[in-house]
Parts: sequence; C-alpha cells; structure tokens
Amino acid sequence: MEAMARQAVPTRVALLDLTHEYRAHRHELLAACERVFRRMHLLGGDEARAFEAEMAAYLGVRHVRGVASGTDALLLAVLAAGLGPGDEVLLQANSFVAAVEALQHAGVSPIPVDIRLDDLGPDPAALEASLTERTRGILVVHLYGLPVDLRPILALARARDLILIEDCSHAHGAALDGRRVGSFGTVGAFSLGVVKNLAAYGDAGLVSTNDAALAGRVRLLGTHGQAAKNEHVCYGTNSRLDELQAAMLRVKLRLLDARNRRRAAIAQHYDERLGARVTVPPRDPTRTHVYHQYVVRTPRRDALRRHLAAHEIETGVHYPVPVHRQPAWLRAFGEMPPLPRAEQAAREILSLPVHPDLTDAEVVRVGDAVVAFFGR
Repeated sequence: MEAMARQAVPTRVALLDLTHEYRAHRHELLAACERVFRRMHLLGGDEARAFEAEMAAYLGVRHVRGVASGTDALLLAVLAAGLGPGDEVLLQANSFVAAVEALQHAGVSPIPVDIRLDDLGPDPAALEASLTERTRGILVVHLYGLPVDLRPILALARARDLILIEDCSHAHGAALDGRRVGSFGTVGAFSLGVVKNLAAYGDAGLVSTNDAALAGRVRLLGTHGQAAKNEHVCYGTNSRLDELQAAMLRVKLRLLDARNRRRAAIAQHYDERLGARVTVPPRDPTRTHVYHQYVVRTPRRDALRRHLAAHEIETGVHYPVPVHRQPAWLRAFGEMPPLPRAEQAAREILSLPVHPDLTDAEVVRVGDAVVAFFGR
C-alpha cells in the first residue's frame, strides 16, 4: 500500500461508502430487480427461497429463514427457541440495544455480564458467575466481525442445558476453527441492513439453525402464525424478506468473500502501522475476522477522534454506552453494579475506516494521521 500512497487522495475519507459497490455491480443488481418485476411475485417467491438455500449452504447450516430485519431475526430466534417470561438470558454488556429489545419483547429478563478486554467478547467466568435457577440461555454477539471464542461458552451451555443464541449481525463470513458463525448455537440471527458486510438496500435479516422445528416456528411466527390460508395457529407478526431484497442479496452474497478479504488486507496494514500506538484487534489463527468495523482502543480516544476529523477522516464509536447504562435500561431495570471492563472499552473504542472500497492511498492516509497524532 505504501507504493500507492502517491495516488490522488479525496478530500474526505469516509467511514462508509455505499456508492462504489452499487456502481461496480449496477447491471447485475438491476437485472435481479427486473427479474422480480417480470414475475411480480413480490413476497415468498423463488428469490427468497433461493437466497435462503444459498445462505444455508454458505453458513453450513440446514435451515435459513429470511425475515424483515436483524431486530426481527433476534426476536423471532428468541421466541422460536422457546424462551419467554420467567426466563433469564445472559448477554455481554457491550452489545447493541437490539439484543436487549428482543429479550424484553419476549418477556425474558436480560442479564448483562462483563467482557474480556482482549477480544471484547463475554467473559466466560462472568457468565458462569451469573447463572441462576432461572437462566435458560446465553446471547453472544460476534462484535465488529471477530468471532467470540465460543469453545468455553459452548461447554458451559452443554453442561447447563442452555440455549445459545448467536448474534452474527457484524460477522457475515466470520469463522471459528474453519466453521462459520451462525452454525454453532441453537440459533443464529443476522442483520442484513444497509451498513453490514452483506447488506440489503433497506432492512432485512435472517435466522440460521440446524433445527428443522425451530426453523418452522420462525417461518410461522413471521407470517402471523398462519399454517394455511386463513388458519392462524398462533399469534406472530409480519416479518418476511421481500423478493427484491432477496434477489439483490443473492448477487451480493457472491461478492462477500472477496470484499471481506479486502477488509482484512486493510486491517493488516493498520495492524502493522498502528500496533505500537493503540490496542488493535487481536489476531488468532483459529478465528477469521471479517472487520465489519476496525476498532482500536486508546485512553486518548476523544482527542484522537478530533485530530482525525480535523484531517477529514471520519471515524465512529460502536458503541459509546453499554446496555446497562442506557436510559431505557435504567427506566426498565434500574441501576446495577458496574461492569468495569465493558465500561472501560466503551470509553476507549474507536472505529477507523475499513470498508472494502477504500483506495490504498486512503488507507495509508488514515494510518499516517493516527501515527502523526501519537508522534506530536
């Protein structure tokens, strides 16, 4: 990338750019839409069924069910797994609010636990210490594209007969021991929203599982509990992946691995350039990180962010407030004891641009700007 640094550099380096992929694959994407419009079977047709089958093969699971959003994927996964009022589910405190929403809407009590600072996943010791007689599940978020080390968590789940839900919304294509996330737990939930590595042009999501009965319940719950025309065997909701999104996702699924490799190449450059100055994401040969975000940590986060903004480099903070410190949590559940590692991470994390359409010159520019800040 150093050799490319002399390329002309745009004024601003964006954290995300949705235009390049569309321009590069416009004809394929529009042809997919035209295919749907010719049929005018806009819901529950060939495209959705084909995407589900292709995604199941990609993930290495028996069943995938398309739904309307990642939040719906979490909620329907929780409900289809049989979790409900009176149950407790453990989750890491630095997850996105949708995880708590899904549990609360199902009547489940969310129990946040502290994290490990090395990979920001849930601390297995904290999970075990939080178990009660009411604990029925663990919800793990593969945050930023790095698979959580599920090995000790799977052992705990098996020993205590717990349901394991994987939130894979940041981790399309990520793998642990060569096996893709979304295939380890009882059920996996994916957002396919517009900013994700595999992104629809609007809201979309999917549920993955090896359990045929659970997959059937997801389908049923997402279609108003309708088992046959005008025969509603339970109360559900309206949550379907529409044909237009499915058709375009089929195009983008074929591009996913190559675009993830580009993210990884950018991350490698940052690792080598920045590792002596900030805490960079961990590297583990047993885990394939897909870098939905490239997240560094530094106690000087806010000053670094201001410096990069002054140099026209956009950054993000995903997420600045742990779930147990959100106003909605405090209103619903009240104060709880500190979770110091999750709270420390929230103060220190900073997302640098890593989207696959960055030029080499832009990547070098980001690295140079970070180095310059610490060299002052």
